[in-house]
Amino acid sequence: MIDVNNVFPLFSSSDDDADNRKDTVYMDFKNTPKYWVGMYKKLVINHINFNKKVIKFFKEANQEFDVVEMREAGEYVTYNRAWSYIKKINLEESSHLAGIEYYADEYLDTALELGINYFEELEEYERCAHLKKILDKTKEF
Repeated sequence: MIDVNNVFPLFSSSDDDADNRKDTVYMDFKNTPKYWVGMYKKLVINHINFNKKVIKFFKEANQEFDVVEMREAGEYVTYNRAWSYIKKINLEESSHLAGIEYYADEYLDTALELGINYFEELEEYERCAHLKKILDKTKEF
């Protein structure tokens, strides 16, 4: 939870407040396991809906539009970007397990299964194995 008392001094211009802020430590949320798991889940799940809308838009605008090629390009970008987050998860670390537990639900399971299916088609079995281990861990929560 955000402490309001730490937010307002960020906007103060007095030297006293500036000296007090020197001792304040801010956590970079982008470098946490919770963020990595959440971004993986969000990218994969949102990709499905976004891809449908983009394909529909371009197909209506251009009859010569190659739907298959556009879908493949979208999947490539989505799953590889999502992978850049989830690959950082180490199942031996408690903070990483806490990130998985926080997001563990049927949507995370679906996102992980979709990732496994995608990388399986590309024969990226190391990635599949990593995603499968995370999927198995979600079942424990």
